[in-house]
Amino acid sequence: MTPDPAPEPAEHEMPALIQGFDWAATPLGPREDWPISLRVVTELLLAQPLPMIVLWGPELIQIYNDGYRIVMGDKHPAGLGQPNQACWPEVWDFNRSIFEGVLTRGETFTFTDQPLALRPSDPTGPGYFTLNFSPVKDDHGAVGGVLAIVTETTARVRAAQQAELHRITVERRNATLEAFAVLTRDLGLETDALTLIRRVQEVVLPLLAAGFVGYYVPEDGLWRIKVQVGLASFPELQAAVDAGFPFETTPNLLIPWRSGQAHYQDVYDPAADQLLGNNPYPQATATLPVRVNGQVQGVLGFALNDTRVWSSVDRAVLGTVERSLTLALERLEQTRHAEQQRAALQAANEELEAFAYSVSHDLRAPVRHIQGFSGLLRKGMGSQLDLKASHYLGVIDEAAGRMNVLIDAMLELSRAARLPLRLGTVDLEALVLRSRQDLEMEAQGRAVQWRVTPLPLVTGDQDTLQQVVSNLLSNAVKYTRPRETAVIEVWAEAREGAWAVFVRDNGVGFDPQYQDKLFGVFQRLHLEREFEGTGVGLANVRRIIARHGGTVSAQGVLGEGATFGFTLPR
Repeated sequence: MTPDPAPEPAEHEMPALIQGFDWAATPLGPREDWPISLRVVTELLLAQPLPMIVLWGPELIQIYNDGYRIVMGDKHPAGLGQPNQACWPEVWDFNRSIFEGVLTRGETFTFTDQPLALRPSDPTGPGYFTLNFSPVKDDHGAVGGVLAIVTETTARVRAAQQAELHRITVERRNATLEAFAVLTRDLGLETDALTLIRRVQEVVLPLLAAGFVGYYVPEDGLWRIKVQVGLASFPELQAAVDAGFPFETTPNLLIPWRSGQAHYQDVYDPAADQLLGNNPYPQATATLPVRVNGQVQGVLGFALNDTRVWSSVDRAVLGTVERSLTLALERLEQTRHAEQQRAALQAANEELEAFAYSVSHDLRAPVRHIQGFSGLLRKGMGSQLDLKASHYLGVIDEAAGRMNVLIDAMLELSRAARLPLRLGTVDLEALVLRSRQDLEMEAQGRAVQWRVTPLPLVTGDQDTLQQVVSNLLSNAVKYTRPRETAVIEVWAEAREGAWAVFVRDNGVGFDPQYQDKLFGVFQRLHLEREFEGTGVGLANVRRIIARHGGTVSAQGVLGEGATFGFTLPR
């Protein structure tokens, strides 16, 4: 049978125990013979809820109250009336000097917030108590004993500990946020993957503890380290890191590689990674998978010299590191791919432009020959040239002239892409004024209303921007030819980071469904017999504006006019 548990002591049992105790068997003698001061202090401590004990006489005989029973623990009730040294031999060497100071010199001692495991079953750990030792005078004014008062401070101490932990957590969080602000900036600027990973290591390792961090990738059956910050805890381990760990038998790296999940060890087991011997191996590790476009590319491993319980804050920080590094590497990969595409496109464009330039040059000679021999034929036949033959030669001359115009347009388009831009401050109003002067002959005899608002100074290449303005104004004058009164408006709008410049006319307009074709080479929406042109001007405008970092636009309604615009960075 299981014995009944020992009954809990009564809440106020000490007065009865002291009253019924055989004090005559102790050095104190019967209670009626006690000094008045001892009897008074005994009554006083029995009336107090605080744990209190008086140690009387040279033998330090113990008398304590109900509150002090928790301090006595299993030494109660046998400790009542017992000399302190006999009751507490395990702490006598420490207590003796205190008691001597109180008894012989009348000193007072206070020990603040001492951790004491007075409640072994308390899951929150030891409590905290302030211990005060002070002298008690006998009836003759000499020190007759020691009064010890125990005040529990557990709530205050734990509140202070929580406040300090909160302060440390906030400081660490602030340091982490500052570090991530720097890291985020650096990740956006860096263009080399391994340099980017090193920067992550340099920022994050100081947030954790002393140790080292490495980036490992599998090569030829081994985990090869590509980037490392900090050194291993002893030279032989660093040599093993440099040589490479076996791929299949290093679970600390293999687990995150295969699972795609971070792997944390509060207490690192080196034997699991085939690291043997009594050496100062890392005590705690965290290994994170490094992904690019969903595929694990390597493992970022933190090895700390001291044990560490990886808290939720730690895991959140490292989780953010993992995600930030993945995004940065993916952005870097996208940038590299885009740069390769841009380089290939640029090479293709340069080749195409060189071809167009070469073809345009090469076409001039046969066109000159056609024109030359046509003239010789006309001259040689003289009066024998009938009307039909003269018409045929006229068609040849017109076609050759048309070919020369197209060749000139192709050369101009090629030059617009090949010539370097000479950037400076450009006055758009001056460009418009010059273009209007150049168009005076074309507009002579027509009613043209110009509505030009003040235009800004911009940054660009003056010569090529003059081509843009001249082309747009020339088109406006040309396509308003059927109107009795042509109205041409020019204005600019300030936008975020750019100037937008517009040219609007009340001319023949165009069908909006074809507006995407307007800026293409040799694209025309009107018959040549109606409006002359090569179909290259707007393509040239688009190319020049694109080289300035801007965009072009067109809006129109057939029979109601059109608005063309371009933007330039501010």
